[in-house]
Amino acid sequence: MLRAVALVMALLLIPAAGAFEYLGEVYTAKTDDGVKIKLLRYHPPGEGVNDGVQPVVLFSGLLCNMNEYLTHTPPELKDLYKTQLPSELADWAVGDERIQQDPMLYYSLAYYLWKQGYDVWLVNYRGTGVGELKSGVGSARTSLDTWAIYDTKAAITKVYEVTGKHPVIGGHSTGGLVSYVYLQGAKFKWTFACLFKKPWCKKVVSDDDLVRERNGLTEGEETVVGVIALDPAMIPPLPKLTDLKLMWLLLDTPLYIDIRGIMNLIAKNDRLWCATTHTIDEVFELIFEMNEEYGQYSELIRDLTFTNPGNMNDELNDFLVRYVADSLYTPTLAHYNDFGTHRTAREYFENGGRSYLIVPPEPNPGKDGYYYYILNMQKVRVPFITLLSEYDALVEAEQIIRDLMEAKTPHQFDEYYIIEGTAHLDLPFGLKAPSEVFPKVGAWLEKVRVYPVTPH
Repeated sequence: MLRAVALVMALLLIPAAGAFEYLGEVYTAKTDDGVKIKLLRYHPPGEGVNDGVQPVVLFSGLLCNMNEYLTHTPPELKDLYKTQLPSELADWAVGDERIQQDPMLYYSLAYYLWKQGYDVWLVNYRGTGVGELKSGVGSARTSLDTWAIYDTKAAITKVYEVTGKHPVIGGHSTGGLVSYVYLQGAKFKWTFACLFKKPWCKKVVSDDDLVRERNGLTEGEETVVGVIALDPAMIPPLPKLTDLKLMWLLLDTPLYIDIRGIMNLIAKNDRLWCATTHTIDEVFELIFEMNEEYGQYSELIRDLTFTNPGNMNDELNDFLVRYVADSLYTPTLAHYNDFGTHRTAREYFENGGRSYLIVPPEPNPGKDGYYYYILNMQKVRVPFITLLSEYDALVEAEQIIRDLMEAKTPHQFDEYYIIEGTAHLDLPFGLKAPSEVFPKVGAWLEKVRVYPVTPH
């Protein structure tokens, strides 16, 4: 939530950003509730997609879009970005002429996977994206359930329709959450409240047939091979101030906040943006210094260490706020606030026609009528590789290890790692990603993929 405030403030001060349609082929998938979402089948400029090989589908984090996997130097910034490569490159990047020509490409997970020979697909949930890659908005009553049940299914079935192959799925933060929700066979169920057209009238249930199909016990268009979870979201460590009645009143109002549109209208010049980035960087450097001294005494300080300035450079910071940060629905924040304040993970608290609720009730599993994601992890059977950040703001590594990796049905190829020197936001594309994150993902994919690949 604090991350949302910081990004909103920054986005109001930066120039408009374009879409990256030139980085692949654009596809449209229609969700079960009629919203059109956009997918990008990635390839570098001047190259083609990797057809006929193992597909990998990546979903983004909250307040982000697919661009978090597409770091590169956009043509309009080629005179501004002066990225310096490290003196020792990761083995996979040695001798790569594209990276020498554009050092920002070194931090792109999409490029890494394409170079390794995978068919890379990126997804913009409803309400996110720019230009031709902007997905439909749909209802302001969009929760995490909506993304996980409608948008995730639509993307996976579209990839299967086009390729005829079962993908590996996953992504950063919320991209990990929608993956394990999907694998639990989650779907929306009609309730009697729908007769009266009440908001949030449907509720979440788990379908045993979908559990089997999605986890590959039976084969179908919704089957997946495995999951790449980059600091997957579940129970965010939140300060007590997020459990105030005023906070719930604000989050209970279903709004779609078009941050990208606001940015396009207000933002004006690069100089103001440069001053803003340096200010934000200095603030986070101070936060990390304070955390070293006082973090054990202050939960608020610990909860602010979601971006490690030591794992970013000026160009990555610029790219993050200029191109990656995206719009939001207030119910998604309310949903995470319920997870954090009640130390659980369940369906949205107004589901089942309970729109009279403003503050979610105390958890009472099995008796309160809610479906609990955290208590149904054993339904998840496919292999996971989970990469966790060292700093626990927004995602606590120990909690994910306990409630996801040790709670799911074990698989021989399950793996998890804590990446030193990383925080939640910078894990997928920070300075350590090319040497510490990407190679682990690549080695794991070699074990679990079910279709051939042709590395470049």
